[in-house]
Amino acid sequence: MFKLYPSLLLFLFHCTTIGFHQTSVRESMSFGEEATVRVCVITEPGIDPEEIHSLFEAWNEELSLYRIKTQSIPLGIMERPGFYGSDIIEYLRNKQMPEFCDRLLYLKGRTWGDIVYEVFTLGLFVGVGVKLEIQGAVETYTNTKGYIKAKYISTLQLLSTSPKSTLIHEGYHLLGCGHQLFMKECYERIRDVKLLLTDPNRDPNFFPNINANGRKILKRPI
Repeated sequence: MFKLYPSLLLFLFHCTTIGFHQTSVRESMSFGEEATVRVCVITEPGIDPEEIHSLFEAWNEELSLYRIKTQSIPLGIMERPGFYGSDIIEYLRNKQMPEFCDRLLYLKGRTWGDIVYEVFTLGLFVGVGVKLEIQGAVETYTNTKGYIKAKYISTLQLLSTSPKSTLIHEGYHLLGCGHQLFMKECYERIRDVKLLLTDPNRDPNFFPNINANGRKILKRPI
């Protein structure tokens, strides 16, 4: 019989959600008028438009809870700026965000090197409970730039997450949410981010944010 170890429970929770939904709490809050977030997308070779459409469709279904929708804007196709996720984050942090973007998202593909790394990290996780592989991340300086792994097929990954659930997870970070057991704080953060749309100091051509330290991001970062 399959035994679910505590480390695996933590792995499943961390990868698939920002926290557990609290429907009654969310429905008691007002999220204002519908608003659109323009998400500029850079993809690795091998990720087709249908896959991107499917990812954003799932993300928009989740964001409909807050009267938010995303608009996907393709920026182009490029080879990965480095093997590790930290390399991608560093590239994004230093990349100028175009004036028609509110968020910047990199869709990571799957290479032979990734497959070898997956086998190694999954073996390490099963053997000693150490998880090295990360499915996505968002920089915490502005919480406006991030990446997700858009392709993977290992059995353990598919049991715990998917490209769609990874995008939803990182999408919450792109709206200023952190990790919590329950979603109340995240709901409040999304509400507060949307309230910034009326801030007189906001760049009117930018969907604002609140970063991991609570700083208001009212103007488009570099």
